[in-house]
Amino acid sequence: MYSIKDAKIRRMTEVNGTPCAEVEVYSASADNPNVLAYLAPSAPLGGYELVKVVRSDASIEHDWFDNSMHTAYEDATDAAFESSIVATAEEERESFRQQLLSAGTLSRQLNERFYGKGTIL
Repeated sequence: MYSIKDAKIRRMTEVNGTPCAEVEVYSASADNPNVLAYLAPSAPLGGYELVKVVRSDASIEHDWFDNSMHTAYEDATDAAFESSIVATAEEERESFRQQLLSAGTLSRQLNERFYGKGTIL
């Protein structure tokens, strides 16, 4: 299971025409790489769907211009979550999504970015 140390919104973008927040996810374990998670608003209001996960091997020293034309950014949506004795791949994905949304103030920041307010009534 992937343990999250911290998560920060990098930018707002689109994935296949869907507005998303690109979130940099910092792993609590040195064994797991940091990833970029793409979250899109979903029903009910204030809910978020995990659209895509990208492994980022980019180095600020070499990739300072955020060039996605090489393998520094690899789509890992399917490979990131695998079935095991403990949980299915879908359960692992949902656990990651819930852990991500509870990291720090990320949910509040997402609500501010997508809906213009910190809390959903």
